Amino acid sequence: MNSQVTKPVGRQTVESLVTPEVKANLTPQPYYFCGAPDCDTVYVSALGDHVITKDQLTVRVGIKETEDPIPLCYCFNYDRKDVRDDIRLRGDTDIQKIITARVKAGECRCEVTNPSGGCCLGTVSKEIKHARALQDQGLL
Repeated sequence: MNSQVTKPVGRQTVESLVTPEVKANLTPQPYYFCGAPDCDTVYVSALGDHVITKDQLTVRVGIKETEDPIPLCYCFNYDRKDVRDDIRLRGDTDIQKIITARVKAGECRCEVTNPSGGCCLGTVSKEIKHARALQDQGLL
């Protein structure tokens, strides 16, 4: 298990996002999220004897997808296309501000909705920067 691309993830996260068949067969070990974009593995058990792939989840895993819809924010349902549409049509986006306000209001459920178990704001920020760069290059 490569510690560069895996990180511990709460059991609640795994249980809430896998299909019922997979949930019934989870091992009593901790699980790790695989953040490598170029493989189908999403979770791996601590001993490495149970691997859960993206087709065994009930949601798309943004980092593992190359075509829209690519989820960015699982709590408030924003995807890559939402950010790019805002930048293309308005030259700016309020998505990050909206998510931040809702997080501060206690409305997020990242540990239940996001496959990584973490907050999406870093991912959203990166996508906004990327969309702006694409627009500057005339590619958006």
